[in-house]
Amino acid sequence: MAKTLRPIRCPQCGSPTKIILRPDLFCCDACQTEYYLDSDDVTVHVQHHYPPTSVLAPPEPTAVRYWVASIFLLTAIGALTWLYVSSLRQPNQAEQVISRPVFYLTRYLYADARQQPVYVILRTEGPRWGSDSTTWTAVFLEPRTGQVRREQELLPLGRHPDNHSYSWHTFPGGRVYLLGNQRLYRIENNPDRLLDVTDTLLARFPPASSGVAQVEFEPSYEALRFLTNDGQTFFYLPASGHVLSQGEDLYRAAYANLPPRFFTFEWPEGVGRDARWPLLLANRPTTYPTVAFENLTQNRRFFEPHILCQDANAVLITVAPTAKPDGPDVVQCLDVKTGHQRWSRPPSSYTFREAVRTPDGFALAYSTGSEQDYVHGVVLLSDDGKELYDFQRKRLK
Repeated sequence: MAKTLRPIRCPQCGSPTKIILRPDLFCCDACQTEYYLDSDDVTVHVQHHYPPTSVLAPPEPTAVRYWVASIFLLTAIGALTWLYVSSLRQPNQAEQVISRPVFYLTRYLYADARQQPVYVILRTEGPRWGSDSTTWTAVFLEPRTGQVRREQELLPLGRHPDNHSYSWHTFPGGRVYLLGNQRLYRIENNPDRLLDVTDTLLARFPPASSGVAQVEFEPSYEALRFLTNDGQTFFYLPASGHVLSQGEDLYRAAYANLPPRFFTFEWPEGVGRDARWPLLLANRPTTYPTVAFENLTQNRRFFEPHILCQDANAVLITVAPTAKPDGPDVVQCLDVKTGHQRWSRPPSSYTFREAVRTPDGFALAYSTGSEQDYVHGVVLLSDDGKELYDFQRKRLK
């Protein structure tokens, strides 16, 4: 007989709790292991019961082939379905902007050889923000339909082009030039394109053979002012093609390019410029250097006036409705013979800076700032001021 009493514990997990199945046969209450005692020496015998496992026979060769073929067929159907759905899905505009940053640098409205309005936008695209390599694209748009007339890819002009300044000017005769990043471009038709003429415009002028150091617009002479690499200054007049130095010949050539009748805003004698009501005057070139002035507005007050376009029949202007600084723009058309107002549009939150005469009226380019998400576009008006069509775009378009 055993002389020492000890608790019987499960030999598998050590738990003392158990269920008595029959004398000397126990089942562990914790891990379900069955064990029994062998006589007086208290030898514990462990017996595990495992669920029987069935031995599967290897599949027949024909069944294996059918099984592999089924998997291949299902995979092929899934791949074809994915390709079909992907081909139908069009990337939205936000995805395009995120994957390829776009900078809109400048835009301008001009008239082509048929006097139809053309809206050109210059943009850059790069693989990432601050990239050294960007693609410049000039997009020529048809405001009447919103269709793209042509896209022209330009050579990169340097890093961070959005920090550069750009200016446009339409010279007498309709020649349009763009100045940007010290490069000079001329707009050509058929096809629409920007032609870099920085180094070629004065190529046949021997005094400028040293090359161009700087080029600027000179509105007072309706000319382009060139500074050559050797320090000489010359003026190119697009209306006549003359290349002249400062002096009497330049003044006479500029005078000869004046239209028979044109308009400008001037302050009358004895009235300070802070009075904010310049008068619209008609200039009538007579014999050089005399210019006759005629007051057509009978001392009407104009606030923040700006001439948009003019021809022999009408002059289009923008003015502020009151003397309040930075007021809204009001577009008006004045009669060239009497100076009387032919029509006026309501005050607008848009800013109008250029316009062109069209066969059926006028085309006006407009834009606004961040308060209206940089909206811009072209509005087409009839000859009596009625709106025909509004071609509008936003910052990301």
